Amino acid sequence: MASMEHVRIDCETHRLEAVVQWGSSKDGALIGHPHPLYGGSMDNNVVLALEAAYRDREWTTVRFNFRGVGASTGTYGHGDGEAKDMVCVQQWLKDLGVQSVHLAGYSFGAWVALKACRLGMTPHSLALVSPPINFLDFTDLSIPSCPTWVMVGDTDAFAEAHRVDAWAHAHRAQGNSVHVDLCPNADHFYWGREQEIRRCLGLFLDSLTGSARNP
Repeated sequence: MASMEHVRIDCETHRLEAVVQWGSSKDGALIGHPHPLYGGSMDNNVVLALEAAYRDREWTTVRFNFRGVGASTGTYGHGDGEAKDMVCVQQWLKDLGVQSVHLAGYSFGAWVALKACRLGMTPHSLALVSPPINFLDFTDLSIPSCPTWVMVGDTDAFAEAHRVDAWAHAHRAQGNSVHVDLCPNADHFYWGREQEIRRCLGLFLDSLTGSARNP
């Protein structure tokens, strides 16, 4: 297969538009984008930074548009529908031979990732950028037991750093492995800070495998 493909993935009654880049590793990552009702799509700058960190390690990556976004059919699913989209993409990756599926999400995508885990998705690791605790309801959502990395900007109004840190601390108290990075000079949108996302996520991924790379 080509190293990069634009594909369509069947999910329930609709089809999801996706970009898959094939890597040489047995690991693969799928990445959820920010809020569809506010212009979020798989071409978002943070989504691309996350993709780059996984690609640096030769992992297979899939970034995709949730239902109703871009060329994906269907309509907005209020988070629950989008969680089903993630589960479908995970299964699609597994069916193609990816052995270890990792999950990442930015903003709304982070919220949806936790919803997907509540549906039974069991990623090998989880990466959450700016989980929007100030904007969406996280009451019934839990961080799964897999190694988890969280990043938040120091001036993020939708995911205030002190609230995200307290949320992560509560999950650590339950025995979960959660690492939080604070991105300086960054609000919710991370313009100009994409390389810091890539660097910090890369360090987290290397810690999973015990490898080391130059930043």
